[in-house]
Amino acid sequence: MTSAPLASRSFSMDDQIAFARLSSDWNPVHRDHAFARRTQVGAPVVHGINNLAWAANAVLQCFPFKVSNIRARFLQPLYLDELASVRIRNRTDRLIEFQVVAANVAVALIRLSSGPGKFAVAGTPSATSTPVRMSQPADLRFEQLAGQSGAVATSDKDVRSLFPALSDAIGPSAVKALLATSEIVGMACPGLHSLFAGLDVNCDPKAGRENVLAYSVTKVDARFRSLQIEVSGAGIAGRLEAFARPAPPTQPGMAEIAPHVAGSPFAGQYSLIIGGSRGLGEVTAKIIAAGGGRAVITYRESGDDAERVAADIRRAGGQCEILHYDALAPANAQLQTLGAVDCAYYFATPRIFRRKSALFEPQTLHMFLRYYADGFNDLCTALSRDGAEKLTVFYPSTMAVDERASATTEYAMAKMAGEVLAQYLNEFAINIDVICRRLPRILTDQTATIGVASADNALDVMLPIVYEVQQSARRDPVPHG
Repeated sequence: MTSAPLASRSFSMDDQIAFARLSSDWNPVHRDHAFARRTQVGAPVVHGINNLAWAANAVLQCFPFKVSNIRARFLQPLYLDELASVRIRNRTDRLIEFQVVAANVAVALIRLSSGPGKFAVAGTPSATSTPVRMSQPADLRFEQLAGQSGAVATSDKDVRSLFPALSDAIGPSAVKALLATSEIVGMACPGLHSLFAGLDVNCDPKAGRENVLAYSVTKVDARFRSLQIEVSGAGIAGRLEAFARPAPPTQPGMAEIAPHVAGSPFAGQYSLIIGGSRGLGEVTAKIIAAGGGRAVITYRESGDDAERVAADIRRAGGQCEILHYDALAPANAQLQTLGAVDCAYYFATPRIFRRKSALFEPQTLHMFLRYYADGFNDLCTALSRDGAEKLTVFYPSTMAVDERASATTEYAMAKMAGEVLAQYLNEFAINIDVICRRLPRILTDQTATIGVASADNALDVMLPIVYEVQQSARRDPVPHG
């Protein structure tokens, strides 16, 4: 790899919209913050093919040659406004291998070759149906993906002005077909919950109908939710690889939760749930409301999610209020209108699983500490102002502290710091009782994964904890059951 990048740039939301118009890939994971937040990537990501086309064009501007085969692996997501750089790994007269790097981590590995790839193009699909532009991505179950086939129309827009060197190397028609692979994966198959993993395509002017790219799913693997898609047309023929992400998990509604809460054990109690618009906070709020308690749920980014949770609670006859709250901003000013609460639950968290370039990254630890130590302490201080009566606060730690996974080093360290803080609050704060529990992996937006990973049910985990917290906050505890 060269010591200096060949080219660098970042992609803005305007770039995303422009590429969506060019490729017809309008998958919301690339442009909708609320949608992307509930996926594994956690925030809008750059189209893999946009990244590929930009990087290949930059390389070919410096080292022009005729390209017969393109191979790419999209290793990690590239986020909006994140600086990406192209670095050469290997170059000969017949091929160039290069990486796209962000935050010192390779997010894409690309190989351009003047010779055809090993992938056998015989038997690749041919378009027999009229291509249809999709206004919304398909939302298919994984069981429906096997055998899916169809065709998409390639762009009628000028690509040479955007990717001149790539157009010279493979021809404008093949560039358009390359862009159309983004539409196949992001809109048609798998569609809404797709993840583009890579491709291996030969550039062949005789491959298929002009301006039409046909596709056919030839292999699926339910273990990893992966699929292979053969494509042919408009100057390319080869194979795409993709994953079908699990749909964002939904937490149980009031109709499911209510039968688990007998009577009204939380009647008369006023509870604040920081981060109550989804995940563990959502389930906690519903348990409290099902038991007759009054819940205040907070949100930082998605007011729509908070409204959805509150509406479900209210339809069931429960009490729920909504409050905007940012755990990184001073708590006291945000809680001035709240009034005294009996207990609080602290589920504020950033995205847990992050790209890392080293075992330990101080800046990542600092970011987690702002949530799990600074933000938690600020909340406790604000809620216990003016000599209020005893306040019970729940601090969720994690079993990741014991698992010692390198991917979550800083996360576990920050959670441990929060545990120590909870101990000191219990020891020295007169009117605060912190209940801290190390929780197992629970199925939420953050933990949903393509691979095989076990996760506990949020209701099963939180139900006994909510009883414990609410009883601690009540002067005359109501027994569980």
